[in-house]
Amino acid sequence: MFIFNQSNLMPTLIGSIPTVQADDLELAKRILKGQENISNSTATLQKSLEGIFKSKEVYLFNRGREALYFALKTLGINSNDEVIVQAMTCVAVVTPILWLDAKPVYVDINQNDFNIDIVDLEKKITPKTKAIVVQHTFGNIADMKRISEMAMKHNIYVIEDCAHLFYTDYSKTEINRYSDVSFFSFAQDKGISAVQGGLVVINNPQFEKTVMDLYLNIETQSKKQALYNAKYIQLWSLIKKYYFTPILPFQSRVTLGKILVMIFRWLRLIKQQATSSVDTILNMNRISEVQSALLLNQLEKCDAINKRREEITNIYDDKLNLELRNKTASKYLLRYPVLLSNPGVLMQQLKVHKYICGRWYNSVVFPIHGNLDKVGYVSGSCPKAEALVKSILNLPTNIDLEDEEAVEIVRIVNENGKPFKLSN
Repeated sequence: MFIFNQSNLMPTLIGSIPTVQADDLELAKRILKGQENISNSTATLQKSLEGIFKSKEVYLFNRGREALYFALKTLGINSNDEVIVQAMTCVAVVTPILWLDAKPVYVDINQNDFNIDIVDLEKKITPKTKAIVVQHTFGNIADMKRISEMAMKHNIYVIEDCAHLFYTDYSKTEINRYSDVSFFSFAQDKGISAVQGGLVVINNPQFEKTVMDLYLNIETQSKKQALYNAKYIQLWSLIKKYYFTPILPFQSRVTLGKILVMIFRWLRLIKQQATSSVDTILNMNRISEVQSALLLNQLEKCDAINKRREEITNIYDDKLNLELRNKTASKYLLRYPVLLSNPGVLMQQLKVHKYICGRWYNSVVFPIHGNLDKVGYVSGSCPKAEALVKSILNLPTNIDLEDEEAVEIVRIVNENGKPFKLSN
């Protein structure tokens, strides 16, 4: 059952379970109480995904970064190799490359879609380049055909980073068509969510045996660890409900919801999805039955979730000042990007109205600031990305955002936003 009109109960928090609704919360509670039979959830999910991806080989993992690590291992990436990624990305994309002692090489981005700049891409290819990770930023689909042609010319593998999108029908897109491997994330802030989760789709049949041999040696997460995902939904639903509820009259800065975040993190009941530290210990697991059950419930609503994101995107496209609008035709945007010379000011103004927006990505390797040496980024190597990350603001496309709330967000941005223009 698909439920809207929840915004009278909860504020809009762009990065906190934006696709979770009342039925997801009830499912999580039943799982925690042992009242839900989830014993065949992974097998059912596997079958559903094989249908979506037309019987291609699919492999499920505990996290998206583990899925990417698996994809890199499948392609034989090792310490002598370079792997190209775009700047303005997440540390979760770079970490698996570092796990293999390979070298991440950063490519600049386009201003219109925040995806990889193909001209700079060709400049960064060397004899050591083994693979390109192509990110569909915010759900804007990269030019896979051109990238694939370039990769074939240089005998380089293509890995598709689909963490910002998920469809139930890819037949009319270039996704999964021109890459050797694709990976997806089902983290708490993604298109559909199991709080944590990852998926690898093998598009090149030559790797199928290698993949199976690798996958057979990976263990499933323990049930105790897996229950974290259901508990996270329960706790964050509580946080969202009371996020702006003041502890004391006439004092709005200290709220019950913020106190709950501090308590739950101190007790290690919830954790941050992305931190500035680079993981040094790899603990790779298959997806659990708990995550699979949560994801199956989301998968049933995927088309409706995407349709709602499209409706909100259309409001922004229609009503934002022309110079602030998204410059692509993509409609199922995970977040709506706006470039401003005053993004921090706008973020605070929107927060006053109980809209918590985002800053993906306000660093070339988010959320790392300052010490980018540890992820192999060379300052000045991607000048457009370095300028754009200072100016980006994400507007929510959360499914529980009502039309009038989206219109109010537009009004605040139009009245107070100062457009950013990238100098040539």
